Formats: sequence, structure tokens, C-alpha cells
Amino acid sequence: MISKDIVNLIFGYVEFTAENGFPERFINSCNIVNIPLWDITKNENGLCAKTTVKGYKKIRNCAKTASMTTRITKKSGLPFLLNKCLRRKSLIAGFAVMTLVLIFLSGHVWVIEVNGNENITDSEVIEAFENSGLTVGSRISSLRLPQIESAAMLKLGNASWAGVNIKGCTAYINVRELKKIPEIETHSGTSNIVASKDGQISVLEVYRGSSAVKVGQPVLKGELLISGISESRLQTNLFTDAHGYAVAKTNITVTSSTDRKIIEYIPSSKKIHSVYFLGLEILPDRQKDSECYEHRSRMVVNGKTLPFGINYRLYTSYEKKEKTMSEAQAKLMALNEYALKSYYETQHAQIIEQEVTMTEHTDHIEITGKYFCYENIGKSVSFDVDETEEAESLSDE
Repeated sequence: MISKDIVNLIFGYVEFTAENGFPERFINSCNIVNIPLWDITKNENGLCAKTTVKGYKKIRNCAKTASMTTRITKKSGLPFLLNKCLRRKSLIAGFAVMTLVLIFLSGHVWVIEVNGNENITDSEVIEAFENSGLTVGSRISSLRLPQIESAAMLKLGNASWAGVNIKGCTAYINVRELKKIPEIETHSGTSNIVASKDGQISVLEVYRGSSAVKVGQPVLKGELLISGISESRLQTNLFTDAHGYAVAKTNITVTSSTDRKIIEYIPSSKKIHSVYFLGLEILPDRQKDSECYEHRSRMVVNGKTLPFGINYRLYTSYEKKEKTMSEAQAKLMALNEYALKSYYETQHAQIIEQEVTMTEHTDHIEITGKYFCYENIGKSVSFDVDETEEAESLSDE
């Protein structure tokens, strides 16, 4: 049930004073003609009270009967508030514009949230759906969710299912990822160890299988070193994975060539700011053929990122300029490139001896290094075993 206070606020009421005359006669006269009075208090000159707007319009006759003078001290309630607002046209116009803007914004996607993903990142999921048509600022009534979900699924390779639920202005993307199928090992269990490069065997250790070469013997790339086939005491062949290592003396040649002329890139940068509003970019100024660093600042309220903010872009373009290095710079560059290349090509070898020569030409510098070293040249290569008809007949018996 609605209380009297709420009714009075809706229809409005006034506070007034009645001075001089006879207060008791004034109150009795108001009761006779059904004028409601409440919060009556006595003061030095008469009384203070509250009444309805309709009641105050009829109170003049009661005041005359009691020889009292009434005066309004305060007006309260919705009618008086609306009356004040109607006098301020700019306030009404602002309220109307705000209402229209809220109605317009409520029909768009403000926030996109991703749930259910573990290995796929949120940015990957959002990017797939943005490329499919679901973006911040999209009008909800124009979205075709089944087509968007199908197109996004094609872009998300590691997802088995993806769906979109829209509640209010938030689009919730639910993702179900594919379960990884364990890899089935296809190794046959039989392998040989062969030479990965040319060399001369210095150390040969056989842990499983049988040796096919001897220490001191030169071998060529691809030659058998340790066989996975060995003979048992009963003079039958046993097939297994060959295991061991073969250290050989090898030669490694590293060659590096560095041009004396280099291309120098001179950068020039330009900063640009733009306003982001509901998926639209206001005052954009994109530059082609330039590197772009972009930073997006978004408004965040209660941990939710709203589709309002500022985009900052730094465009950098480069001017090509050919430059000839000095003698010292060219040698330093050549040595640096050679050192890096030789490190990667000899990192698995133990170097015994090396010879490095530098040859200077008019347009480039060439460095050649010859390394004599020890390295493990054994490489495991699997092979298949097919049963012969004789073996099959023996197994049947």
C-alpha cells in the first residue's frame, strides 16, 4: 500500500504559516470543509502546518473566519519540480538528448568477454570474431550470430566449438578447445647408426648392436657404423636399436663474405592521436608504407573496459641511403659475422687445430676458416624388418 508521504510527494504539498487571529477556530474551520492539515506546530504569532495544493486553494475562507493571515513558506513535490524544469528549456533539451543517446547506445555491443579458453588467448578469440563481424560498437539487432560463429570457428584452429550470448550490452564468447590426441609412436624398434659426415674414426663405443667399422678407419657420409643386427649364440639374427657413439676426426670449413657498402636507413617519425567511440575511430589519419606503433587507451569502470578512449599511433618511415664503411668498420663487421657463423657451425665439435685467413677485396672482405676437430658423427636411422616365408612357416609350427 502506498504511504501518504509518497502520495503527497507525487501530487505536491505546501508548508504555510497562519498568523494573528484565533488558531483553534482556523483548525476547526479547515476540518469542517475537509482541508487536510498535518505537522501542525505553534509559534509566537500563530501556527505552522502543511496541506495539499488543492487544500491551500480553499484555505482563504477559513483564514477569514478566524481573522488570520496565511503565507506559503515552502513548496514541495513533483508538480513544483516539473514547473521549475519547464522554465529551463536547455535542461529539458539536455535530458531529451541524454535519453536518446542512452537508447541508441543500449542497442550496441560495449564489451566483449571470452570464457572457457585455456590455450587460446583472449586476443586470438576476439580477433577471430572481429574479423567475422562481431566488434565493439556493432549494432545488436544487425548481428547474424550463427554466420559469425561459423566464420570464427574456421579461424580458430584449436577450438571445437564457439558460441556467442549477448546480455545487455555485453557479448559473451564461450569457447570449447580441442582435446589433444596423444601421439602414437611409430618407431619399429630397429635402427642402425650411420655416419652423418665424412671423417676418420677415433673412438667407437658400442652399447647395443654390432660394430661395422674399426678405429682408425676412414668413413664416408651415410656409411654404416653400428648395425642393429647382431648374431646370437645360436647363430640367429637379433634385430634391435643400435646404441653407441662414434667420434671421428673431421674437417669443417667456414666462409664468410661481407660487403664494404651497406644500406643505412634514416628514420623519421610522426605522432597521431584519434578518438575511439563504439568501434568507430574519429579523426583517423593513417599513413601507408610506414611502420606503426599503436597504443590504445580505454575507459575502465569496475574492471569493465568500455568502448571509449584514445588511440595513439607513432608512424615511422625510413629513407634508404648507401654508405661505404671505413677500413676499420669493414673489418670489424666481417669479423663479427664470421665469429657468429663459425660458432653455430662448430658448437658441437672439439677443435684441435684451426686456420683462419682474411682476404680484402675492393668491394668486400672474405674470411675463411678451416677447423680440424673431433665430433660425434653417429646418426640413428631406423629400418623395417620383413619376415621371410621360411620364418613365417617356423612361427606357424
